[in-house]
Amino acid sequence: MVADDIARLPDLSVVDALQRVTGVQITRDRGEGGTVSIRGLSQVVTLLNGREVFTAGPGRALDFADIPSEMLSAIHVFKTSTAGQLEGGIGGTIDLRTRRPFDFAGRTLVTSARMVHGDLVGTAKPQVSVLASQRWNLESAGEFGALLSLAHQRRAFREDQKSSGTPVPRTNLVAGQTIVAPSGTSETRSIGERRRSAADLVLQWRPTPALEWHAEASYAQLHTRQDSHQINVGASGTAEPGSLELFPGTNDVSRVTWTNAPMSVLSFARDTVDRTRQFAVGGDWQGDALRVTGDVSHTRSFNDLFFSGPLFGGTAAAFTHDLTTRVPGTSVSGTNLNDPANFSFASHAFRKRPFDGALTAWRLDLEHEATAGVLKSVSAGVRVARRRASNRTGLIFGDATITGLSAADRPTLVMPNPYGFMPGEGSQSLSEFMVGNLDLARDPGALREAIGLATPLPDAGGPLGTWNFDERTQATYLTARLKAPTLPLEGEMGLRVVRTQESSSGFQSMPGAGGVAPIDVDSRYTDWLPSMSLRYAGQGGLVLRAAASKTITRQNFDQMSPSLSLLRNPVNPELNQGLAGNPELKPVRATNLDFAVERYFSPTTAVHGTLFWKKVDGFVANESSDEVHDGETYRVTRPRNSLPADIKGFELGYQQFYDALPEPLRGLGLQANYTHVDSRTSLAPGGASMPLQNLSRHSVNLIGMYDMGRISARVAYNWRSKFLSGLTNIVGLGQVPSYTAAYAWVDASLRYRYNEQVTLTLEGTNLLRTMRRSYYGADTRPQSVWLNDRQIIGALTVRFW
Repeated sequence: MVADDIARLPDLSVVDALQRVTGVQITRDRGEGGTVSIRGLSQVVTLLNGREVFTAGPGRALDFADIPSEMLSAIHVFKTSTAGQLEGGIGGTIDLRTRRPFDFAGRTLVTSARMVHGDLVGTAKPQVSVLASQRWNLESAGEFGALLSLAHQRRAFREDQKSSGTPVPRTNLVAGQTIVAPSGTSETRSIGERRRSAADLVLQWRPTPALEWHAEASYAQLHTRQDSHQINVGASGTAEPGSLELFPGTNDVSRVTWTNAPMSVLSFARDTVDRTRQFAVGGDWQGDALRVTGDVSHTRSFNDLFFSGPLFGGTAAAFTHDLTTRVPGTSVSGTNLNDPANFSFASHAFRKRPFDGALTAWRLDLEHEATAGVLKSVSAGVRVARRRASNRTGLIFGDATITGLSAADRPTLVMPNPYGFMPGEGSQSLSEFMVGNLDLARDPGALREAIGLATPLPDAGGPLGTWNFDERTQATYLTARLKAPTLPLEGEMGLRVVRTQESSSGFQSMPGAGGVAPIDVDSRYTDWLPSMSLRYAGQGGLVLRAAASKTITRQNFDQMSPSLSLLRNPVNPELNQGLAGNPELKPVRATNLDFAVERYFSPTTAVHGTLFWKKVDGFVANESSDEVHDGETYRVTRPRNSLPADIKGFELGYQQFYDALPEPLRGLGLQANYTHVDSRTSLAPGGASMPLQNLSRHSVNLIGMYDMGRISARVAYNWRSKFLSGLTNIVGLGQVPSYTAAYAWVDASLRYRYNEQVTLTLEGTNLLRTMRRSYYGADTRPQSVWLNDRQIIGALTVRFW
């Protein structure tokens, strides 16, 4: 996917662009792309110009939402692996490519300005980008180039979410029957702004035609600032006589009115900041038959969360819950939700969470071309890297309880809910109620002082929740490229050997002596990763491909934490409990097979089909076993390698511009792709076989295209079938799966090229204003619904040179 393809659709971040690729599925977050998976697996290697890049956190990959799409020249998605590629992705590899000065013939200056309006939030925000590049002829010193690219995006958003809690078996509603009723309602309005900034500085020097040096500095930041108001009303112990109704043929409640229902209001500020920077220098030398490339890079990333706000409690005289509508209906009677006297301060909720990560890597690659026989070239290389990861102070959990204070006693700290709820959806919701004033939420000390709360704010989390990692890897590879002398057949065979050394540190509790003690664990392992691929180029544009490989993904840092928390039961030692990570976890390992058929009828017309199969071993599940610590036995729960999975499926794709049509229809075209993925794994030891989480069996992309003269237009339809989104253990029901229902997303773009320098664009995202919905196993047990903005975007692009 190249920059021109990305620019023709309203894809603000990398994730939005990736959803168009065959075999790629995304989740959504606050109305835009969230996480990415390839053929059902989210374990992907993330690269920036061929170098590993990441967002600090418990995981290992980059949050693609951090990167504005304007920064990219191309996105390379690799679904199969070769020995020369960086290990770490059983799903695949995604390489983000930025521009370099030698990509342009000479001086270049391009600017772009956008205004993005969200219909729910009712606000428009600006976005700007600038690219400046220049090349100089230094005569005897060769050629030098410099490029600076900047992007800054602001996007206001609104997300409304309504949850019906969890299904709970009740035996006190109908005599002699067990009835399953929702635990209540939770209705959240979130208003906020995302600020996405990026900068890229690139220098290139080519002193001779055979030698080139480069230096790159990249920076990306995503700041999400969000204000939320949430009202929660729970099911009580008694239902109003005659109000209980069931869905036909089930024991699931469809409508009920609870009396004396507990309720709460949580108003909070939630801010996150991701910051990632990378510096790199390297070179490329091309001899007669030998090519040498090398690169040294350093990456640093920070990820911080801030959460603060007041929690209020109260009681609703009567709460009616109607689950028969698309958005479950909710109402309260007998209690004025706008009256602060009906609420009391319950607590101040406060959390902070920092993550920190660093990576230094060095690589050297050599390729020697052969001149005779079936051997076309031989490549070899080495990569040495050191990665560090930490959650520094751990999660700072500073909630403080408040007693004896009515919301009416602090009138300046409360106000009516300033927003409605899910406008235009028709179902009744709790739209009018008292909420907390968030003016002081981002100054938690001042908020506590205004409430009269003397409890000080903590500056660190508990040591048992902290971890630090120092990971060192050494990788070498050897690859041979082969070509048949009499057939249009070529291939590649290779082996990558990776040695990993993990040093982790944390803390463990000492129930006998009291307090905690530091713990350090070292581990090491070696992986041998063979790969092979074949390509047959037949007549008439026919291409056949086959590939086989072994791949790995190292486990997340939080799962490998050595920290151990023990809870001693002084009355009954058989009830001693423990919770820990597992620094001995091995990587997830996969064996992969791919077979593809492609047919190219013309430069603009092609079809393709791919069969794929993966055998994955080492997925993690929590298991409990007896362990002895300080001479006592504890039942300790740890993550362990235990879950295999089989993933198989196929992909189909089609692209064509209908050049044979008369003007103006000759500019019409269509891109279409379909992915079918079938996965089965046991999500718990001895448990039922289930699909992988966040994996739709079916996904479709349809893009209608029009390019004629000055006009270019795109309409993109993205659809995915239902998928497993989680598992919940519910007393009386066991392990209950939750599913997100199938949904579609439609975006469109219209571009008008006024002249060679000026282009005007009108774009729209989420044009259907899609409502996403989830449920617990059956439609009669709804879980949540989400509604996001429809966005309209106007853009002006000016190319000065």
